[in-house]
Amino acid sequence: MALLPRVAGIGLLLRDRSEGEVRPRRDGSPRVRYRLGQRDVEHVRAGLDGAAQILEAAGAERIFSSHQRLVSYEPGRSTRESFVRAADAVGYGPGRCVFYGFHLMGTARMGDSPATSACRADGELWNVRNAVVVDGSVFPSASGVNPMITIQAIAHLNASALAARLA
Repeated sequence: MALLPRVAGIGLLLRDRSEGEVRPRRDGSPRVRYRLGQRDVEHVRAGLDGAAQILEAAGAERIFSSHQRLVSYEPGRSTRESFVRAADAVGYGPGRCVFYGFHLMGTARMGDSPATSACRADGELWNVRNAVVVDGSVFPSASGVNPMITIQAIAHLNASALAARLA
C-alpha cells in the first residue's frame, strides 16, 4: 500500500467483434456466454504490448497484466516479449484475464424495423409502448471511441421525445 501513490494503470479499449448471448436460467437469472474470438485476442495482445511499451517509456519499474495468475515483468531484468508470451500462456478466456465493460453499446439497437432492431430511432421499444432506451445500447455497434457526449445527446433526445408524447 505504501507504493500505491506510485501505481499507474492503463485501460485497453477493444472494439470487439466477438459475439455472445444472454439467456435465462431455469430460475430466471441471466446466464451470459461470451468468448473472445481469435481476432479480438490478437488485438488485446497488441494492446497489452503497447501499454507495456508506454509504461516502460514512462519509467515503470514493474508492469502487470490483468490476468488472474501473476503476469508481470521488470524492464531491464526481463523482456516485454517474455511478458506477452507469459500472458498468452495464461490465456484470455473466462477466469483467466479480467475484462471490464465501459459504455456498453449495441445491445438494444435502434432502427427502422423490429426484425433488425430493439427500438425505434427515438428509443421507444418496438414491443413496449413508452419504454424508452436512453443509453449506448441504441448504438448499432461499439463505436471504438469514448461515446460519452453522444450517449448524453441520445439520452436527451429520447427523453425529450418521450416527454412530448406523454404531455
